[in-house]
Amino acid sequence: MTGSGISDFGITIGRFPSGEFNGITDIRGVRVGQVTHNYDNEDTSVRTGVTAILPATGDIYEKHLVAGGFVLNGIGEMTGLTQVLEWGWLETPILLTNTLSVGDVHSGVVSYMQKKYSLGIESDVIIPVIGETDDSFLNDVRIRSNTREDVYKAITAARSGPVEQGSVGAGTGMTTFDFSGGIGTSSRVLPQNLGGFTIGVLVLSNFGKMRNLTIEGMKVGKFLDPMFPEEGRREYSYGSVIVVAATDAPLMSGQLSRIAKRAALGLGRTGSYAASTSGEIIIAFSTGNRLHRREGNRGKYLTMRFISDVHINPLYEAVIEATEEAVINAMFHSTGMTGRQGNHSPAIPKEVIRDMLLTSSREKQ
Repeated sequence: MTGSGISDFGITIGRFPSGEFNGITDIRGVRVGQVTHNYDNEDTSVRTGVTAILPATGDIYEKHLVAGGFVLNGIGEMTGLTQVLEWGWLETPILLTNTLSVGDVHSGVVSYMQKKYSLGIESDVIIPVIGETDDSFLNDVRIRSNTREDVYKAITAARSGPVEQGSVGAGTGMTTFDFSGGIGTSSRVLPQNLGGFTIGVLVLSNFGKMRNLTIEGMKVGKFLDPMFPEEGRREYSYGSVIVVAATDAPLMSGQLSRIAKRAALGLGRTGSYAASTSGEIIIAFSTGNRLHRREGNRGKYLTMRFISDVHINPLYEAVIEATEEAVINAMFHSTGMTGRQGNHSPAIPKEVIRDMLLTSSREKQ
């Protein structure tokens, strides 16, 4: 299910321009593929899927990328993140899915990597990066709909260019600020005098309460909350969100972990308060530095080029903007979703929000 992003309604978030596709695929080499399961049978509903992010072209296992991450609140899962944080490298695709599908998706990535790169017993083990959120409000998680084959399909379907957003792929059964949400993406391009780098964000958005929804500094949720009945909302769970940030700026792992922390500020701008039952888990990687895994055996010292911290602040600002817009785009691209036991996450009222924000903007001028 797709619609239009918030920028299509004349609303600009932040000050930096977006890239050509306003998505994570504005980073050259990054591709996204998705498999969606959206069907009903006799007694239940399936609303789930798999989203694959390929971080670069070529052999990412042998020629891995610099990466980092940050956990704002940890009631969630991202397999492989501990290795990323420890070594500072990313060497597998990043897969997103629902909570109970992590095992099947993990197995699928391992099988794909072994076949793709002919990895035998002499190779290092594979520790895939799999992020999850809980879609059980709309999806019957008892049905193990996401399979190893879906992983192959999502990875082989991965393309550059525009990314399908909203209630698709891993985001099919996700809810954001009590509206249908799911997959959202956005990007920012720095001007040449600030480095000319691009940063893109993709989110699996499944968190928040309507009353807290904030867009470009305006707490629209307090006006929307009375417009929708409390009955029928996701009552107990606050939900979770996975953020994937990519950039072509050459950075060290520690710098990327700091980028990931600023993405958490972008979540805060939308109205997240990182509830105790939620997971806000962020991974960030750079295509600006790649290192062959065997290079460390060829000499005692490694050399890597990276930007100075003196020049990193614009990237911090850009990732905050892109994260905020990615979350909002997840809702704006969805047209609403009804699922398990008739549970319903309505579509966000885009025109109402547009009028609120434009009126507020005119009043400030």
